[in-house]
Amino acid sequence: MRLRAIVLATTLLLTGCVAEAPAPTLAPDTAPGDQGLVWSDCNEGFECAEIAAPLDWTSEDDRYISIKLMRKEGTEDLEPILINPGGPGSSAISWMRDGYEGIGSEYLRTSFQVIAFDPRGVGESTPITCTDDSIKDELLYGISEFEFGSDEDIAYSEQALRDFAQSCQLTGIPLGYFNTQQTARDMDLIRDLLGVEKLNYLGFSYGTQLGATYTALFPDRVGKFVLDGAIDPNLDPSTKLLGQVAGFDKALRAYLADCLHWEFCPFTGNVESAMAQISAFMLQRQEEPLPTDGDRELGISATLAGIIVTLYSQASWDYLSQAFDDALAGDGTLMLWLADFYNDRDPAGGYVSNINEANYAINCADEAFGSEGEDRTEEILQASVVFGKYFAYPMDSCAGWPGGIGGVELDFTRTLSNGPLVIGTTGDPATPYEQAVALADLLDGASLLTLRGEGHTAYGTSSCIDSLVDSYLAGNDLGDGDLSCF
Repeated sequence: MRLRAIVLATTLLLTGCVAEAPAPTLAPDTAPGDQGLVWSDCNEGFECAEIAAPLDWTSEDDRYISIKLMRKEGTEDLEPILINPGGPGSSAISWMRDGYEGIGSEYLRTSFQVIAFDPRGVGESTPITCTDDSIKDELLYGISEFEFGSDEDIAYSEQALRDFAQSCQLTGIPLGYFNTQQTARDMDLIRDLLGVEKLNYLGFSYGTQLGATYTALFPDRVGKFVLDGAIDPNLDPSTKLLGQVAGFDKALRAYLADCLHWEFCPFTGNVESAMAQISAFMLQRQEEPLPTDGDRELGISATLAGIIVTLYSQASWDYLSQAFDDALAGDGTLMLWLADFYNDRDPAGGYVSNINEANYAINCADEAFGSEGEDRTEEILQASVVFGKYFAYPMDSCAGWPGGIGGVELDFTRTLSNGPLVIGTTGDPATPYEQAVALADLLDGASLLTLRGEGHTAYGTSSCIDSLVDSYLAGNDLGDGDLSCF
């Protein structure tokens, strides 16, 4: 789950046009489930397949989109399991191709036919495509000329959001079709084409929301489901954002508590005084960007992204210390590089994926199916002395983005054919632990597995977690009580 940050951006006129990619088709009178699943060599050591899925599963619309799949060669005789790394907008194809040996555990990779698929709108499936990278640059990195939080600043930022949204709607396919419910139905098509009665699934972060949606739509087809870094699908956007702001505040404090024990730490005093130092540094970035070793400057939006990306994993804390050390000395280069990493931007220019456009489009399409909830602005402001003011911004982050198409009311309490395994980490900033507890309570027959530690998601990072997940995937009974690892 990506934290939706404020944007301070320059208004640009939209330019250019992108031709729509040829739509996949099926032979006349061929149902989606009759098309077959044909694998062929792709990259090195992998096999890929491409299928056609209806653009709208809930109507008689005869248009189709393409869904790309990948598996490791030589695994075709193993039990299949679908995987999703999160986002929304993260490419599972890229994830598998670039880091297959880091997915889950060795047991998972040797016992299952691990199948990555890019959800509709993402990566190598029919993608959401925007027309101008400079508009995206201004959205994610732009520096406002107005006083932060002023009416002019808010109007400026809202216009930037609308410009970006419009630039992503010039390629033919209405973005409302790119939503989680339609993707969950695509997953069931994949299950059908694999020839299995029940779907096995491993989802991380947003992937847990996708998995939970599948359980609500197809409860009798749920196989072994591992949902790691869990999201409570019943939370409204404001409550979810409040939890994330509090979660990243908690993670920043954990980083500082560790940092202040080491000789090399850019901060002094205790955690509270260090938080005050960071808050002051952020205030300066609102008014005065830092130079870097390139032709770009470090403003407040990039500073937020650079900090946040390092709080997903304790292994990244050293990068944050070095970035702060450089930035406090007047050099924003490393902090900007971290922001580029978070945004999938090539520091030389351009973007290496469409995660940002897919993230906005899918999140905003999904919001149309949920409850607006209460106004949590004041609570968000109070949740963090560092982050609160930047996310209690009185603006509509989905301005200009269309609502979802094909959604139905979901019941997440339906009786399931198999109980999922829900994993939560007590120090998870992006999907706070309370959401894992809620999801485990919500899903029929679910077990809760807790990692008492730091970081976002747990499977593949803890030998204790790995052994319990592997036991679940092997079909063993983990017992009735909740499980914990330290």
